[in-house]
Amino acid sequence: MLEVDPQKTGEAVDRYLKHDFERYLRLSGKHRTDISSPSMNGMPSGSPGNAQEAKIIEGTYAGQVVNAIVATIQNCSDFDYRKPYKQILVDYYIRGLQNFKIAQKIGYSDRQFDFKKRMAQCEFADRFEYWKIVYHVQDQPCLQIMQRAKNCAKFAD
Repeated sequence: MLEVDPQKTGEAVDRYLKHDFERYLRLSGKHRTDISSPSMNGMPSGSPGNAQEAKIIEGTYAGQVVNAIVATIQNCSDFDYRKPYKQILVDYYIRGLQNFKIAQKIGYSDRQFDFKKRMAQCEFADRFEYWKIVYHVQDQPCLQIMQRAKNCAKFAD
């Protein structure tokens, strides 16, 4: 069975949330402050209807991508102190806090925080696959990067 490469998956998620997410926010007319509120319910919104202008359709699609990203973050683990993944993702990618400030806030050393952040990114990648379907944005990239086989068995004759 293939396993996710945590380092490469974390890097893919980081690139996606730093660059693509920012672009979709702009295209949808939304701002990070619009989504940093815990009041976002994570439910899909309606379809674009009879919109004829490409910009409106593009903006609507971008809004669906933003909604999928926000729903994914909101759905990440945050049920106990061992898995503060949602808090890490919100604080870093939505609120823009620095790593050391988040680490202090949740009471982790830098090394512990780096591990927890990587696990939060991996959980985001896993959960994003579901939310892409819910929001009809399946053309968004798969952020899960699989490990290469380390040991290839050789067959003896």
